[in-house]
Amino acid sequence: MKRICFLCVIMSLLLFIAGCWDQDLLKDARLLYGAGIDLAPNGKLRVTFVIRDVPSGEQQSPQNDIISVDASTSMEARNLVDDQISRHLRAYKNRFILIGEELAKQDIYPVLEVLYRDPKSALNARIGVTQGTAEDILSLKKVGNILIAEEIDELIKSKERTTTVPKVTLEKIYPVMLDPGEDFVLPYLMEKEARVNVSRIAMFHNHKLTGTLSPKESTMYLLLKGSKGKVASYTQKMSTAGEMSTTEENPQNRYDFLTFNVEKLKRKMKVKVQSGEQITVHLKLKLKVSVIEYPKDRLDKKKVVAELNKYLSKEMTSLAQETLKKMQKARCDGLGIGRQLMAFHPRVWKKQKEDWGSNYQKVHFAPVIQVEITKQGIIN
Repeated sequence: MKRICFLCVIMSLLLFIAGCWDQDLLKDARLLYGAGIDLAPNGKLRVTFVIRDVPSGEQQSPQNDIISVDASTSMEARNLVDDQISRHLRAYKNRFILIGEELAKQDIYPVLEVLYRDPKSALNARIGVTQGTAEDILSLKKVGNILIAEEIDELIKSKERTTTVPKVTLEKIYPVMLDPGEDFVLPYLMEKEARVNVSRIAMFHNHKLTGTLSPKESTMYLLLKGSKGKVASYTQKMSTAGEMSTTEENPQNRYDFLTFNVEKLKRKMKVKVQSGEQITVHLKLKLKVSVIEYPKDRLDKKKVVAELNKYLSKEMTSLAQETLKKMQKARCDGLGIGRQLMAFHPRVWKKQKEDWGSNYQKVHFAPVIQVEITKQGIIN
């Protein structure tokens, strides 16, 4: 009897429980799959929306509807697009946000602010910077047989796995933008022969684009950061220019290159403040690598492997120095040196935080990279 009474009370309470009052049905929405934001000639924002259309019928494939509008703010642009389409535009399936180069040279936080206020915004959307305008890249519509939204999304993801660009989403970039002790970097996209190239990193300081890294420097930065993807490969020339054959038949000695993949990475970074408040950053990387290609072979000889280890260590250390110099020139504290000072040297940080961009350029970096060949393939 008690059990029956208990069930009756529970059933009565269920009658007073509210239903899904804030439901947003998919059949009433048009889905945003990607967006690009540029600086328009009139000083306004030019926002390009990639809207997914799924035609009725099993035999018909999805299509992209690409619309560009000029507006004062991102939200105004969204409202203008809503006036041009049936149903309501929704961003909870958005895959990426692209920012044009000219707009990225300004403070990008006000442009992204609306995305953080909207509770239905896709915070897992990737974010990147485009050479030229984002509108030009999105206007490609297709790359081969693949729709531009899927192509950009999958291309960025694949480059994250190959340690080419960092994995940056709207959610991950937000706390870094609010952190005065660290700068962020973003994937840098370029259009080449009607295709999209993602092989570089865009550097930021105070939320503004300040420079870019080359493909090799981009991978080196991620290694220095300790953010190795599934694959991290390099092709290194193994002789000086004077030793290379430069005949017309063989303008380049193709036997004098070695390609290796970083299998394991061990990273140590230590920030020291010496007398006179000189900041020195000791960066040490130990890379265990596997040889993917080396036409000269002879890797069964320990002496040859030892010479290769020494040469690769020297070249990789040199590349690390060049990468860090370029980052300092761009004032991009992508390794979070300011954050280290805040945590372990607060007195020094208090003096330098007001003009950290200039003070960061005076930091002395001492990178040391040790390369060890541990795998040589199955030939030997």
